[in-house]
Amino acid sequence: MSELSHWVVRWLCHDLATPIASVMTASELLDDETPDAEINELIMSGAQRLTGRLRLVRLALGAGENAMAGTPLGKLVMAGLDGTSVDWQFSSDAIDGMAPLVAGCAMLVADLNRMRALVVTHDGVEVPQGCAWPDSVAAVFAGAPASDNRSAVAAMLVATAARAGKTLFSDNKGLRWS
Repeated sequence: MSELSHWVVRWLCHDLATPIASVMTASELLDDETPDAEINELIMSGAQRLTGRLRLVRLALGAGENAMAGTPLGKLVMAGLDGTSVDWQFSSDAIDGMAPLVAGCAMLVADLNRMRALVVTHDGVEVPQGCAWPDSVAAVFAGAPASDNRSAVAAMLVATAARAGKTLFSDNKGLRWS
């Protein structure tokens, strides 16, 4: 397994652990004889969060280059970023490999800037309150190899951008492509 694959697998396992743990914990509380609406709701909520996140990860890191309309792309991104406020301004179709790039950039920026709202435009993903980049992730955007879980996702996004004919740039507001 390559070093990049190793880091991505570690990130993915960490990323999916919380919604899976929620579903497992709630299901263990169920009694075979007495259904509980609140516990059932916890299970359903956890399963929906997990499904949304898996769809986003699949699009961002594993999808082909198919086009996707802007509105469904926005819904998929928002479902995968449960709890993150997203101002979706990407209204046109995502063609020529842009769907995975937009989804992946939104996912990484949201993950690294928890609890901060995002704005997704045709030019990038912004955090109006300012964006924080760990040194390892900033280094990847400057051309260095991945060195940890998060920088591996950044490296995959750099490759995704190249396939779409774009270059990624990071700054204190977020990620931009050109």
